[in-house]
Amino acid sequence: MPAWLEVLLNLSGYAGFVALASRGAACPQAPADDRICGDER
Repeated sequence: MPAWLEVLLNLSGYAGFVALASRGAACPQAPADDRICGDER
């Protein structure tokens, strides 16, 4: 696999992760006492 293709795949995967995390998919709606989400501690 060419190096530029690996870089492209890594960047697209990272961008997808950032998009999901910023949208709140990484922290589903759950009772506040069960989970700590983001910087709320």
